[in-house]
Amino acid sequence: MEDNAGAASSATTGEIGAVDGGAGNIKIKVSYGSNNFDVFTSPQSTFADLKQLIAKATGLDPKVQNVLFRGKENDDHESLHTVGVKDNAKVILIENSPAKEDGLETVEEVKENIEETSRTVEEVKENIEVISRGLEAVNLVREENNQFAEQVASLEAVVCSGTQVADKDFVFVTEMLMRQLLKLDGIDCEGEGRIQRKSEVRRVQGLVEKLDNLREKNSNPTSDVPETSDEPALSSSSKVTQDWETFE
Repeated sequence: MEDNAGAASSATTGEIGAVDGGAGNIKIKVSYGSNNFDVFTSPQSTFADLKQLIAKATGLDPKVQNVLFRGKENDDHESLHTVGVKDNAKVILIENSPAKEDGLETVEEVKENIEETSRTVEEVKENIEVISRGLEAVNLVREENNQFAEQVASLEAVVCSGTQVADKDFVFVTEMLMRQLLKLDGIDCEGEGRIQRKSEVRRVQGLVEKLDNLREKNSNPTSDVPETSDEPALSSSSKVTQDWETFE
């Protein structure tokens, strides 16, 4: 910094850049710390051109120069005349300090953190959408199961009244409930959706078991307890129901 300031001091009375008196050239007063010097250039020059002239006077790399005009730093590609730089205009030169560079790195870190947070938020949104879709699918199957539960209740009322029911009625409702179990098995869900799905599976299994009992009672209307053997044969619906007891 001291060497650069010394270079600027030696150029205080010199003319940096275009020769004074050239057609259309303007003088720009540069204030750099406690030093002041002049440079001459065309008003059509850019701030990048101005920084090159300042570099000749100070030895300061243009990349670390902050040139302020009217308290504002302009883009390198902007022309001097477009922002109002005229003859005898004053600019202030400030060197980028390590602290400022560290600050820029901190800004980059903040940006990375923001991007990471955004990705996390998107992942949370996706998970919420998966859970919502799963719950919605389970609820649709539950509504259908409500209708089958009513059919099971109707069959139970008829059987308990002593009226014979056609066996095909039991077979039909049982098969429909098996299809409901397959629907539930095909639902992709997480969290609360998984809990609700498991609960609905158990409900359907209970309905299937009740149908098996009603079917047995319907085939033996005079017996309260179905006849059993040492190794009873399971009906197809009972076998499927037992297989589904391990459903997750």
